[in-house]
Amino acid sequence: MTTDESSRASVHLGSDGEDVELIRRRHVSDYFRIERREIPPPEGVDGYSGFSGRIPVDDHQRGAGDGLRAGGLVTAVDSLGGFMSGLAVLPQWIVTTSCMATISRLDHVGPLSAQGNVLRRGRSTVVAGFEVTDEGASGVPVAALTMTFAILDPGDMNLDFVRPVVFDMPPLQEHGLAPEEFFAIEPGEGPVTRLRLDDRLRNPWGILHGGAVAMLADVAACRAAQSSRPGLGQAAATDVVLHYLRPTKVGPLEARCRVLGHRAGRTQVRVALHDVGADDRMVALASVGTVFV
Repeated sequence: MTTDESSRASVHLGSDGEDVELIRRRHVSDYFRIERREIPPPEGVDGYSGFSGRIPVDDHQRGAGDGLRAGGLVTAVDSLGGFMSGLAVLPQWIVTTSCMATISRLDHVGPLSAQGNVLRRGRSTVVAGFEVTDEGASGVPVAALTMTFAILDPGDMNLDFVRPVVFDMPPLQEHGLAPEEFFAIEPGEGPVTRLRLDDRLRNPWGILHGGAVAMLADVAACRAAQSSRPGLGQAAATDVVLHYLRPTKVGPLEARCRVLGHRAGRTQVRVALHDVGADDRMVALASVGTVFV
């Protein structure tokens, strides 16, 4: 029995016969069609499982650099790192608090291969690291990411997994939505970009999925960079540092950008993300480096 089947058997069904909790837990990762596999430590070795993943890079998800855009890469690897780190703290679970991504290659053939390990497991936090390569380009390095997770009480969230955990790659989706449409990011340009908090983007705790925050930060920073230097083409994010300060519960989520400067062909953008419907509270803060392609 796969992990999918184990989880599906133990949670309630919606009115259309679909597993409501499973949709919330996998809706975003299924959009990127992430294959996830737990790598247990060698027999007799005390340690935490590693994780590997494969991300196909479908055509409708490609960004200005002709590869998976930075927000998508962060979202996909965060899905892998979050699951790996959650397994390391069972029966507790985790929530992402920060992510640092350095992207060395913007054009991807795919699938991308991600390999990660738990770097540190403390009493209240877990730190994980991943390296990403492009299988379709002879394994050339693509990105390196470091993530921090806070350990929390999962409440009644189902954590009954068959080990080692395996999620096969989901089939190609017929809708072919671009990331902006899938994540309900409103069209526009300039320093301010908004995301509608559609119910399908909420996680099992009812708050906005962290991947949606990452994607909004990416899209908003690129729009701000383009508006600050018109005529140079499309911008693509190459470096992302993202701090989650508090959950986004109400929406819309508004990204307010400030271009910090330009140097050596790069534009650095500060992105403050505010939950407008929750007294305009700042819920995340990002620094995004962009280049024109």
